[in-house]
Order: sequence, then structure tokens, then C-alpha cells
Amino acid sequence: MKKIVFLMPHDGIVPSGGYKVVYEYANRLAKENFSVTIVYPNTKKDHSTSLENKLRDFARYIIRGVNKGYRSRWFDLDQRIELKWVWSLDDYRPQGSCCVVATAVETAFSLKRYPACIRKFYFIQDFENWYYPDQQVFESYHFPMKKIVIAKWLQQIVISCGETATVIPNGFDFTSFSCQSPIERRDKYTIICMYHIDKRKGMDVAFKAFARVYSRIPQIKVILFSVYDRPNDLPGYCDFIKQPTVSLLNQLYNKASIYVGPSHVEGWGLTVGEAMQCGCAVACTDNKGYLEMARDEETALTSPIGDAESLAENIIRFIEDDALRVRIASNGESFIHNCDIDSSYVRFRNLLMTANQND
Repeated sequence: MKKIVFLMPHDGIVPSGGYKVVYEYANRLAKENFSVTIVYPNTKKDHSTSLENKLRDFARYIIRGVNKGYRSRWFDLDQRIELKWVWSLDDYRPQGSCCVVATAVETAFSLKRYPACIRKFYFIQDFENWYYPDQQVFESYHFPMKKIVIAKWLQQIVISCGETATVIPNGFDFTSFSCQSPIERRDKYTIICMYHIDKRKGMDVAFKAFARVYSRIPQIKVILFSVYDRPNDLPGYCDFIKQPTVSLLNQLYNKASIYVGPSHVEGWGLTVGEAMQCGCAVACTDNKGYLEMARDEETALTSPIGDAESLAENIIRFIEDDALRVRIASNGESFIHNCDIDSSYVRFRNLLMTANQND
């Protein structure tokens, strides 16, 4: 079987860690001469049916269909990959024999409706209860699809539902991010952090921690990068870069000594791994996604979720103790090489080709 279809929850125009993983796999499948299709829906499942929303959806469908506005401009997708813009995933039907991969809760509900002859897979990268209640997320885990999860904590959730799932950890592309600046020579006062508007990402905790650090060490410089607009009233010690290219982001990571991950929850935490690739010492919360990579006092310094004081103290420890910073950063950079995207891809590809549908 040579045809693979990925069902995405929405367009791919904004950078996303989850989309990046799918795109990495799609590129590698295309390079091995698989027929790969990525399908984007114009309307989300259970979207409001008000007249205003219907008109907005229709206008977006026409405009993006004409100008190809659903295509990613932040990730270099292989030209052999077919990109399809459809009104709704519920109405889409792939042609011929193929593997179809749901990549989010709503896409799993759509895939459930497809003919039984299709080989169905459910790629789970987080416990996605931000749009759906927990019960509906659990319901999706019971669908007759082969489940693939990116972390052991997600596997345990699926198992708790009486189902099975295969763990294929996310990997990193070491041609995109790498340690190019000697760790021991970096400005110890330079910190980097991804800014996000989602409350689950813990930016309120990050800013409280930065303020505590600044009150003791006013030399700090914080680099914030984001897909979102610059927030109002940023402290003077913060620089903000919107949608940096991969090359620029690699430079920013290599400029910084410390990466701060404040999230309350992460499926995996790609930016923590990217920062480790580039030689940053990681100070982060102990959410289950980060802990796939962040081993306290070994590859990172971890603090309780929501604890700005503890996070600040870990940042201060890195600034005041060069030996600690260099040791943790070096350990992280060495450890993260175990998470190679090519190894993960081979496991992903082989599972698609060999899994029994009723596993």
C-alpha cells in the first residue's frame, strides 16, 4: 500500500509543533515515493451554524481555494505532496486503497465515518480537551483505529480507556537546529522563551518569574519569539521576534544561554528539544510532556507547574553558577541526539505499512 492521507484540523498557515511533526513525516514518505495527500478543512466540526459564520466560512473557502492560502509558508513541504482544501472532512472521501491518519480529535470523528475498507490510524500528540470535553476525547480513543502516541503519558491515558497505543516519540531534525556557539562562552544573562496567548502555555508564570529574576539580576535580556503579535507593555528587558525563520530561530537559540519553558501542559514540548539541540540550559515546569526530555538536575532544572518563584530560582541558579549551566546544557545537547526524526519516521512508516486494522 503506497497511498497515505493526513487529515488536518485546520489550515497550515500558522507555525505549529504538531503540524511540524506531521510535515516531517509527510516529506520523508514523499521522498520514498509514497503518494501523500494532506487534507485541510475549511470548516471545523461542530462549527456554529449562524448566518454570519456560514458567510464567513464560504468567503474563506472561495478565497483560500483560489489563492492557495491554506498552504504552509513556514515549512518547506515536498512538491510531490498533494494538498487538498475541502469544505469539511466529514464529506471528504479518499479514492482507492490507502492509509488515512487522523491528527486531532475532530479529525478522528470524521475518519470514523469513512468506509471500513480504509486503513485508519489516529496520531495523538496531546490530550486535546481544549475544544472538546474530556468525555469526547476519551470517546475518540475507542474508535476502531490504530492509535499512535508521541509520549508514554499519552499511552497510559489510552490504556486507561481499555485500548492500546504504540509510542513513537517525536524526533528532531539536526540539520535545522544545532549547537553552533560554544556553551561556555555565551552571555549567561540572555534568556529565550516562546511567547503564546494560550493560558495553558503559562506565560503569566513566565513573566512573574522574569520579574523576580530581574529584581535580583537586572542585567538579564529575554528574547521572546512567537507566531502572535507583540504584546503590549513588554518589560524593557524583553526583545520580541514574530515568526522568525528556522535559520533565525537557530541563531536566537545559539545566542541564548537559558531556555524557559513555563507550560502547564504539553504533549511533548518541541521547543524544549530545539533549545537543547542548540545548547541552551533548560529551566522548565515539570509537565508530563517536558519530562519526556527534561530530567531534573541532569538535562534540565524543573519546577512545579505554576510556581513562578521556583522557576525564577532555577533561572537564577543557571546565571550564578556557570559550571551548572554548562553541565546541564551539555547533558541536554547530548541527550537530545537520542531523539532523531529519521529514526522516529522509520517506526512511523513501518507501522503504517504493517499494522493490522484491528490491533
